[in-house]
Amino acid sequence: MRFFRGFSGLAMRILKIIYMNWQAKLGSFLLATLFYLNLQSSKILVKTVDIPIEYPRLPISWTYDKSNEKTLKVKVEGFRDLVNYHSQFMKIIIDPNDLSVGENLIEIKKIWGTSSKIKVTPEVEKIKVLIEQNTTKTIPVDILFEDDLPTNFVRTSYFVRPGTVTISGPKHTIDGISKYILGTISLKDVKESFTKNFKPIGLPKNVNLTGKIKEFQVRVNILKGATDIGEQIVGGIPVKCEGLDDNLQADLAVDEISLKFNSPKKISSFEIFKGIKATLACNSTFDEETNKILPATNPVSIKVRVIKDNNLKSIEILSIIPEKIRVTYRIRKKVLDEVETFLPEDPAFDNIIFPEDNQEEPRMK
Repeated sequence: MRFFRGFSGLAMRILKIIYMNWQAKLGSFLLATLFYLNLQSSKILVKTVDIPIEYPRLPISWTYDKSNEKTLKVKVEGFRDLVNYHSQFMKIIIDPNDLSVGENLIEIKKIWGTSSKIKVTPEVEKIKVLIEQNTTKTIPVDILFEDDLPTNFVRTSYFVRPGTVTISGPKHTIDGISKYILGTISLKDVKESFTKNFKPIGLPKNVNLTGKIKEFQVRVNILKGATDIGEQIVGGIPVKCEGLDDNLQADLAVDEISLKFNSPKKISSFEIFKGIKATLACNSTFDEETNKILPATNPVSIKVRVIKDNNLKSIEILSIIPEKIRVTYRIRKKVLDEVETFLPEDPAFDNIIFPEDNQEEPRMK
């Protein structure tokens, strides 16, 4: 009984204390609740991030359009630490089985690198992927020149082997490529003909060089002015195929000849070079019905024909080196103009100023 009275008294005192301070305690409880809610809300993060799009490798005859998106915007919601962590690794991988030539609308089925504890919402439901079919194009190979030759020297001709290359890539890209320029050659202090090798150069992105070409060879013919009488030799005279079928390409084993001649009067080597034309009768034809070269003999050896203009009628041609040249015919993929550049065939040839004859120059051999 005494215990019951003591316990009742204690309970009354506690109730009295609670009743007397209930406003303060209620305020404390509400303040604690607000702090708790604020703490929880500070752990939640919502942000928009750009995640990468990974595209698969395509067959060699396809290429991606340059307008394709490289990233995709997504909204990420969740606990701050999880959002910041997974945002670093999220990406979209395009399935190669969903791709074809043309416009592809790829549905976003999965985002890699995410977690079930965060919510990821893509900005769009589908990704547009454009794929182009590669085309091929055969273009001439060329070289550029800089600086001037020494006095009394002239660049007469140059040859590039191989003279053409085939490139493949998106049509809108290769349509803007008309020549394959190997580089630039300086002619400063050059006094004799020379040959220089070049490695294949780089091409624009998504454009490739077909075939296994490891090296290009450039032959440049330099002529030195000389005036003499009697027997002389002039080299570097270019040879041209005449009568070539537009559907064929002729590969010459030798692109130039040397000429041994006798002149009863003094004559300049420049006059010889300008007045001599060396040709080959390239008479093989392409049979469109059988898609074969006729006659079937290939390669063939063709005799070099030399034609003198009226100013050189007095000279006697003693020998042509070589007398015959081996010619290999190939069927063109596309009809092209002749790649070799010969100054006598160039409309700008008449504008070239040859040096004056030097009577003291030794004869050219």
